[in-house]
Amino acid sequence: MRQARGATAPVAAEELVLSTDMVEPDLRSDLWREISRPFFETTAHPDDRGAVLEGSIRSRALGALLIGPTSFNQQQYSRDRRTILQGGLDQYFVQLFVAGTLEADCEGEAISVGPGDICVFDLARTFRSRVRTGSTLSLVLPRERVDRVAGGRNLHGLVLRTGDPITRLLSDFIVSLSHVSPVMSDDDLRAIEESAIFLIASGLARHAPGIALQDPVLGNVLRQRILAFIEANLSDPGLNPAVLTSRFRVSRAHLYRMFAGDGGVATIIREKRLDASFRELASPAAPSRSITQIAHEQGFSNSAQFHRAFRARFGMAPGEARDAAAARPFADQRLQHVQVHFDQYAQQLGAGPLPK
Repeated sequence: MRQARGATAPVAAEELVLSTDMVEPDLRSDLWREISRPFFETTAHPDDRGAVLEGSIRSRALGALLIGPTSFNQQQYSRDRRTILQGGLDQYFVQLFVAGTLEADCEGEAISVGPGDICVFDLARTFRSRVRTGSTLSLVLPRERVDRVAGGRNLHGLVLRTGDPITRLLSDFIVSLSHVSPVMSDDDLRAIEESAIFLIASGLARHAPGIALQDPVLGNVLRQRILAFIEANLSDPGLNPAVLTSRFRVSRAHLYRMFAGDGGVATIIREKRLDASFRELASPAAPSRSITQIAHEQGFSNSAQFHRAFRARFGMAPGEARDAAAARPFADQRLQHVQVHFDQYAQQLGAGPLPK
């Protein structure tokens, strides 16, 4: 059949494949830890100590959305503040479980996931989980577009149960999207990207706990403006909720409601200062300033208070963070032939090149 004049020929969206089958068995655990490290630190399941970690990820970018199947054996994951800052990811991670099970603790909220369920993790927040051997269809969704639809609802740890109408609808859509994405044209990809994100985010937000902002669009715009102002003024010791209420002409109560899910705006300021301190201390390329200097530059006037807050957030002292720039297992030259695949995958995620 002749192609219609002016039509765009279907092209395969580029797929990246990372698998422990790429290397010999004695390298597989190290390779899988590197593959999964942007998302979490992976270790052996408590019931299977000493077992080789194995898995695979296939990923295809549809604009800002990533989709693809994953497989794994028994293992456990930890996403703490250090992993969040070092990985550089700030998206939503959505998984449709095809086989296997997951048990997780999402900041005190226990969840369990089985075949046919859909679960959501906010990659800006911490969690710990364990999985039994299985497979998923996984998506990475851009934060800004999802938050715009969710209207302030907390999606972290959300589980949609198999059999529920919305779960069936989203599951069928995710499976179909994964199947047809390899042969979609560029025009089709651009057309489906926004609507796909909106459909998935709408279905998730409908079942998320919490109360949406009265005007999700305006509320999200104001929230982003406040967060940008905080980021630009972290080094100002006088930065506090009173400054924000005055500058943005909102009441203290409204400001608190807007950031209630984050523990309040004062908590956000403190945690962003600690995160900036961690990044500088953990970066081997950073100037070698004293810990006290870094604390003062990030708005902490009391060194003892800084040390206590730092340890509470990261589970280590500031000096330990500075000393923790240890060589990664990926330095093994036998793994270097897959480095290009790592770098391409990291670029898809927006995490930057993985360690060499």
